[in-house]
Amino acid sequence: MPNHQLLTGLKVAKHLGFAEVWISNPSKANIKVLTQISTPEYPRVFQRIDIGLHEKNKANLISIIRQQRRQIPIIAMTCTTPDIAAWAAQDNRVDILKFRPFEIGKLLNRSVAKLMNKYQKHLEISLIDLYAFPYRTHIATIRNIRNALIMVLRKHISFIISSGSARLDQLRTPRELASLGQILLNNTPLPLDALSTTPRNLLTQNLQKIVPEYVIPGVFKTPSPNNHELEER
Repeated sequence: MPNHQLLTGLKVAKHLGFAEVWISNPSKANIKVLTQISTPEYPRVFQRIDIGLHEKNKANLISIIRQQRRQIPIIAMTCTTPDIAAWAAQDNRVDILKFRPFEIGKLLNRSVAKLMNKYQKHLEISLIDLYAFPYRTHIATIRNIRNALIMVLRKHISFIISSGSARLDQLRTPRELASLGQILLNNTPLPLDALSTTPRNLLTQNLQKIVPEYVIPGVFKTPSPNNHELEER
């Protein structure tokens, strides 16, 4: 996405009511632009990486994650096979699991859900996914997504609803996205947490993982006294 389109999109997102926006797989040029944004007319911007949709080789996926984990706060995996789904649900470097609408009923089973609960993964449902595969989005698909959401709620798995938009005309307000959740959950009241508190808590937790001092959750390196002495000299 060219820089001017990216900036326009961020302004629109702010106007629609978003205080923060996650940008997926930004180019180097866009990263430079994003680091310079600091005015109130834009939302706060953070990077995420989405993998798995086109690259399906597990070894390559592991290599990508290993390179990016200390640089990008959010890593989302689109699971396209049972093997990838089971592995991603257990890998501590993966934060979010995604499934294509027409495969979620087959791939997000109880075993994967149990692992997602154990390793504290998030499920993401993107509105754009329903647009991207219109010929496969029918009643059975909606039913499968709904059943998956009901199952993750029972398993106490956090889930996120996003627009997943890549164009201005795909942006939607938070309330519209919440309405999608209500439809998928058969009009069950859906808290706006899936659009705000849940992703924010995940981001806050993961921003700690990309600082140089981070070792494991709750453990950080501390500079040695010798290093301080050298710096003072």
